[in-house]
Amino acid sequence: MAANELFTAVSGLNAYQQQLDTISNNIANVGTVGYKSQDITFQDLLYQTQIFASAPTTTNGGVNPAQQGLGVKVATIDTNFSQGGLQTTGINTDLAINGDGFFILKNVNGSGLPSYTRDGHFSINQNGVLYDPSSGLEVAGYQAAGNGTVTQTGNPGTIQIPLGLKAQAVGTGFGTKTGPTNDKNFDVQFGGNLDQTLYIQASQVGATPQSVTISTSLYDSLGNAHLVNITFTPATVGGGGSNGTIRNTLGVATSIGTEWAYTITKGNPADTAVFPASVGYVFYDQNGQFINTSSSIGGPFTAANTHTQGPVVSLPVSAVAYGPEGNLISINNWGTPANNSVPTAAANPAAIALDFSQMSSLAGTSTATTESQNGYGQGTLSNISIGQDGTVTGAFTNGQQQTLAQIALATFQNEEGLSRIGNSMFQATANSGLPQINTAGTGKLGFIVAGSLEESNVSLADEFVKMILAQRAFQANSKSITTADQDLQVVISLKQ
Repeated sequence: MAANELFTAVSGLNAYQQQLDTISNNIANVGTVGYKSQDITFQDLLYQTQIFASAPTTTNGGVNPAQQGLGVKVATIDTNFSQGGLQTTGINTDLAINGDGFFILKNVNGSGLPSYTRDGHFSINQNGVLYDPSSGLEVAGYQAAGNGTVTQTGNPGTIQIPLGLKAQAVGTGFGTKTGPTNDKNFDVQFGGNLDQTLYIQASQVGATPQSVTISTSLYDSLGNAHLVNITFTPATVGGGGSNGTIRNTLGVATSIGTEWAYTITKGNPADTAVFPASVGYVFYDQNGQFINTSSSIGGPFTAANTHTQGPVVSLPVSAVAYGPEGNLISINNWGTPANNSVPTAAANPAAIALDFSQMSSLAGTSTATTESQNGYGQGTLSNISIGQDGTVTGAFTNGQQQTLAQIALATFQNEEGLSRIGNSMFQATANSGLPQINTAGTGKLGFIVAGSLEESNVSLADEFVKMILAQRAFQANSKSITTADQDLQVVISLKQ
């Protein structure tokens, strides 16, 4: 009957209209951040059986079923989760995921089901919370402890980035030690070169030694900066111990090439800090390479007055104390607190160990400098950066950095089972499985790219080709309706 033809064609119109709607939605979202395109699939509808199948007999080969189809229906509308391109924005809170995973968004008060998104256009609100400005939902993650350690246990919560956070000052000699491998007892490390020709000139009769002075700041336990001058002067008394040798830090006797006395004085005459009147000596070999330090210049150079790396050479306990080894300065009085903010609290005295192993004494321009020291004043959080693993690192005005938090990501056993809820968000369903939460770069989760956003993965070329096919299929089904109408007219005209 023509009526069946009409309804079959209508099912085709409905199906291909839905495909055109899906294609139009993809094209409309070609510029949507993190958008994932959709694909539609079809299935045939029920069949009307005209002849039922029968089994073969001894006299008959059997009959196949004769079935007439009744149209088409939409089977699935699937989400294509392929990677979109990355667009650089330069905004450090704009985040993209390169690989699998979703950002987790939830209400600040923890109410409601969490949502998941690939749209990483985030910002920081007035309370310092990292959030999605389009929905007001917070970005979930793990907050760091006061010492900068992050524990990824339990459900991720609020990530708070308190701009203006103060960082505690650490005095030089009180912080984490610097220095070469096997020696963690240095607080200040020097580098560059001491001109060997100055030493040669100073060795001449009647010559006045020319010094090399560099300036740097050392910090007391309250964070006050103290400008100091370190002066290196050629030592020409002609000592050098037995046969002009001194043992190096490994205990091996080495010929002395140049000897430099160094002193440390305050750079600001008004500074109340008290520095030692004399400090020590630094020795370099014939090739201008560092040998050792000592508290004396004439020798003998024993374990008691030269520096030795403790883990390498076995020495008495008294021998590894830095006082007599020529590379320690003792600050007896650091002065009053900064701005006299705590007049009753005096800065603690400090014993500061110096490392000259990165310096040389070659014939050439003096380039002596301070490479590092472990003290710093109080700082204020001024900026953040986000690493590939989602670690949020705060940069302070005193040059220090500290881990503040870590962003969490979620993945699902069946991403296709997620439900779209608009605003570029998804929610878990019974068929998606529970979220598997971890940090970026672990398991199947991708890496976070800061300062970038993920572009839509819609391919306009593919969508337009699909649109042409769907449009032609829609037109063909409309022709079926026209033909069915003509057939009905012929039947009606039979009576005439």
